[in-house]
Amino acid sequence: MRFWGAKRPLIFAHRGASMHAPENTLSAFRLALEMGADGIELDITPSADGVPIVIHDPNLERTTDGKGDVRQLSAAEIQRYDAGARFGSQFAGERVPTLQQVFEAFGDRTRYNLDMKTFYPDDRPIVRTVLALIEQYRLMPYVLISSFSLDTLRWFTEESRRIRLGVLISQHTPHMMLEDGRRWRVRYEALHPNHTLVDEAAMRRARQQRKKMVVWTVNDAARKRELTQLGVDAIITDDPVR
Repeated sequence: MRFWGAKRPLIFAHRGASMHAPENTLSAFRLALEMGADGIELDITPSADGVPIVIHDPNLERTTDGKGDVRQLSAAEIQRYDAGARFGSQFAGERVPTLQQVFEAFGDRTRYNLDMKTFYPDDRPIVRTVLALIEQYRLMPYVLISSFSLDTLRWFTEESRRIRLGVLISQHTPHMMLEDGRRWRVRYEALHPNHTLVDEAAMRRARQQRKKMVVWTVNDAARKRELTQLGVDAIITDDPVR
């Protein structure tokens, strides 16, 4: 499978089909594939025992019935809590998955955009763990790593010459869209800006730099069509229906 599409942007389900199922759960990822998504976007945070946990927030409160800092709890402790009931009773019993459980469940049936929530020097060991899992499941052609942390992307650059990397850019750091990315010392192939930062000029710069354009998070149908016409390479959305 080619990672990038040829004639239309790829559709990545943001934390799975998170408009229809509890975010970052196996149910949300499974539904995204049933809805026709080309890939799933998921967040990775390290647990206290060094396991890549699929959760966006640094703590458990918003998405589970538990409490505590993900980095201060073991994977087993985190998985005691329910990650589905708050979304709907039909999802009660859903657990926060590990990255290995996601790979085990979906294998090479989809593409993966792993958003690394790693911002501290002590987070560096998780890079090798993630890469080892990607190799174990033979998913290198199917994975794109992204992060707001340039340090994290540098760690991946130093550890692997094969992994795809994308630089996440928020609406609060629009200057990054105009910078010469070579100074970042990251071997990246894609820009991942908030969609509000993308227009014809931004697309021209990306093409001149030979970078892919992956935009987030787009739920408005008209904006999806506009970005498709601009020629973005992938759209991250909570609602992956085309």
